[in-house]
Amino acid sequence: MKKISIVLLLFLASCGKGPQQGKDGYVFGEKQYEQSPVTVSVVVYKRQKDIYLAAKAKGANYPDVTAFSVLSRDRATCTIHMIDPSVKYAPEFVGHEFLHCVYGQWHKDNNTF
Repeated sequence: MKKISIVLLLFLASCGKGPQQGKDGYVFGEKQYEQSPVTVSVVVYKRQKDIYLAAKAKGANYPDVTAFSVLSRDRATCTIHMIDPSVKYAPEFVGHEFLHCVYGQWHKDNNTF
């Protein structure tokens, strides 16, 4: 009986909490818009230097960038740029960028991507 009570207590304690932080370090904030459908393409980089230079060309100067997204003006297409998973496996960042494709700029601490 004690084991069931402890598990139930832990489950109930987790209910009603505010937004939870993802493994990428962000909390999903307010949607800028909701785009559906959206066509997504992917560009994969074999070297960290190459994805960094691509991000820098788009206006973001983050030497350790893992992924970034670029949305077309009409929001119909989105390109996710990512480091090859065999170089750096970070699926949470690719998922993060996919959410930008669908919901726009949903976190306020980075207005570039």
